[in-house]
Amino acid sequence: MKWKKLAMVLVAGCCCLGAFQGAEASIAVTGEKATAGYWISHTPEADKVLLSPEQINAQNKDMALRDTTLPDLAAFPETLSGTDVRQHIMAAMQDYWVDTLPEEYAGMELLTLEQWQKVRANCNISNLPQTVECQYAVTVSRINMRLLPTLEGWYGEPGDVNYDDLQATVLDPAEPVAVLHKSLDGKFAFVQAGDYQGWVRDSQLAYCDREDWLRYVNPDRVAVVTANRKYLDAGDNVQFYQLGASIPVGKVQGETGNLAIANLGLLLPNRDGQGRLVIENIPAEYDETLHDGYLPCTRANFIRMAFKCLGDEYGWGGQNNSVDCSSFVQDVYHTMGLNIPRDADHQELALLKQVKLEGLDMTARYQQVKQAEPGDLLFKPGHVMMYLGKDEKGTPMVIHSASSYFTFTAGKQKHYIRQVLVSDLTYQNGAGVQTIDGLTSVAGIWH
Repeated sequence: MKWKKLAMVLVAGCCCLGAFQGAEASIAVTGEKATAGYWISHTPEADKVLLSPEQINAQNKDMALRDTTLPDLAAFPETLSGTDVRQHIMAAMQDYWVDTLPEEYAGMELLTLEQWQKVRANCNISNLPQTVECQYAVTVSRINMRLLPTLEGWYGEPGDVNYDDLQATVLDPAEPVAVLHKSLDGKFAFVQAGDYQGWVRDSQLAYCDREDWLRYVNPDRVAVVTANRKYLDAGDNVQFYQLGASIPVGKVQGETGNLAIANLGLLLPNRDGQGRLVIENIPAEYDETLHDGYLPCTRANFIRMAFKCLGDEYGWGGQNNSVDCSSFVQDVYHTMGLNIPRDADHQELALLKQVKLEGLDMTARYQQVKQAEPGDLLFKPGHVMMYLGKDEKGTPMVIHSASSYFTFTAGKQKHYIRQVLVSDLTYQNGAGVQTIDGLTSVAGIWH
């Protein structure tokens, strides 16, 4: 389940909030320690390969066994019962499966019963057939995945624009999905993606047969995005990709994808006038933004890729073309072919190397954290951070996509921080608990 907004928003500070002055307050570390080079130079054997491609594949299979949000799409059933699809739709609703009007705001006004019932009805559950035959599609643009079939944002506070409670995640272009159902208005499709299920705009999908779909599910070769943002021209369609996105590479082109007449290139999906898949084969130009295959799994690459996003705006559920805490670390792991789950709570459970911190005092917690390795993940309820290492004073540091603010009681001032940043573990939550004392575990890959 995606963590709700209140769990994600941290009231940040340090041991002495009074030491900060207004807008100068920040949990963000600046200067040399906010560079990849600093942390790579402080990491022994930073470029040592930790896992071979075969070991990564085995670890991905192990994680998929531990977490149901990582289905093998190639093995996904070609037919399901209507009852099974209904259960998928209800599970994707998360907190909204109960048929009771939620206390949410649409703009400045509370959500009305009429609005709520209209969106619920748009799920079209009453029209599910007894047997559902999967359709196959590929995303042709960056797609918002929604908990319910609507683009309208619902928020916990009036006038909020940053934390849309219906926003589940985003899908990059060239992601294969199994289509299980259509909304009552025909504008949305309920889909199973590689790490999430939910509603997407049907107009952003290109439908195809299973053979062409499998080119995107299990490509023989991929190009991997190694920039925080990458734009590519797929015919008349400019596609936006984020860090860690993988694009199939091959020798096909055209409406069927079966034409072996093209040069080896990126297989960018496009959509014809009937909504069918057209594969745009374009030359692959490899540079610091696009890599031929996955990066080697090294501590240096964990650090380098994380710093590609430094300073980027925090994006709840992928809003604002950016990352929240869990999609940030997922994108970093994806650049090396490591398929960890999308949400923080699932990441914490799926990763194979686990050190539990609950019940330990602060001294014992720091001892455990200092034994972590760059690229390992530190978890607290509703938040995940990537460990960078210890600075020259022995202080452990992390990089994370933070959504937090300082509160100054005396001056009644707030200083908001919504960005990817480097910090230590002393900042506090709303109850005044330092982050080190709120950690539940350290987790990472076996090597």
